[in-house]
Amino acid sequence: MKELLIVAGGGTGGHVLAGVAVADAWRKRQGSAGEVIFVGAQGGIEEKLVPRAGYPLRLLRLGSLNRVSLLTRLRTLCLLPIALLKSAAILLKERPRAVLGVGGYASGPLLLMARVLSVLRLIDARTAILEQNSVPGLTNRILGRLVDRVFCAFPGMEGRFPGKRVIVTGNPVRAAIRPLPAAARAPFTVFVFGGSQGALGINNLVLEALPLFAELKDQLRFIHQTGERDYERVLDGHRQAGISSRVEKFIHDMPAAYAEASLVICRAGSSTLSEIAAVGRAALLIPFPFASDNHQEKNARILAERGAAMLLVQDKATGLDLARIIRRLLQNPADLAKMEAAVKEFYRPDAAQDVVSGFLT
Repeated sequence: MKELLIVAGGGTGGHVLAGVAVADAWRKRQGSAGEVIFVGAQGGIEEKLVPRAGYPLRLLRLGSLNRVSLLTRLRTLCLLPIALLKSAAILLKERPRAVLGVGGYASGPLLLMARVLSVLRLIDARTAILEQNSVPGLTNRILGRLVDRVFCAFPGMEGRFPGKRVIVTGNPVRAAIRPLPAAARAPFTVFVFGGSQGALGINNLVLEALPLFAELKDQLRFIHQTGERDYERVLDGHRQAGISSRVEKFIHDMPAAYAEASLVICRAGSSTLSEIAAVGRAALLIPFPFASDNHQEKNARILAERGAAMLLVQDKATGLDLARIIRRLLQNPADLAKMEAAVKEFYRPDAAQDVVSGFLT
């Protein structure tokens, strides 16, 4: 008899990769009976990442409701009944043991129908969401009232989901992301990435900072994931600066890039923070300023207040600010070492297994 888990959601690499980590743990726990299917949105990054991880993917046609035009909202509302019907069809055909929403619009219709069909006793599936951030997003705020369990990355989230069984697991990371040896100091390698789509704001700050390192060219090296749309501009900026750089649109082998990094410059989504904690790297966090409820800055402040990372607010920062921080850390390796030690305290190596156990107990 198959033991099927359906993972619903996507939209960002962080959502998808946390789902992949849980999927791997589910198959390991359930042995030969363990199966996993992902359900995502057409056009989302899950179309690339899920097949690459070796899991089947079903797709729903969905739009968006947050920070979009009225026309897009109306189109989304028109697509919703179709997505609900397709979700019901998937659930009735596959009859999962468990359904996990990892965030993103695809998790809404699938989890809602899983709950309805379970109440009607048409399927027998436990439902849960994984809240990866310190502030729940819109979809999870709604679903949190309906599901059987809520798994959280950050402690203190119990009050956000009253009346529900809340389990603080930490945020699951891929099996490939694991503790690394101490970071190299020479050359001082700065690994820059802004998530799976890149980050224009971070790219701009780095390009402003690069000309300010003229006398440090022999000591510095950059690894820079730019995103598809900003690749040529960022590549040209690195070439003009004359600093040793590896510039790519997307980096698939993140563990190798982390291994080379002396300092990471990145956003502050929960999955990113969990990976930094796992690999034990010092980081300068530049939160996405338009994240819902400003949750990325709130995530980042939790680490910064514990000395586990540094925080730079994008709208208030300049390339000069960034250059000063990089220069100071290059010249003061003891500060890097303190951050590396502090961030490791946030690593929860059993997070994915704890999510699976929470489903089965």
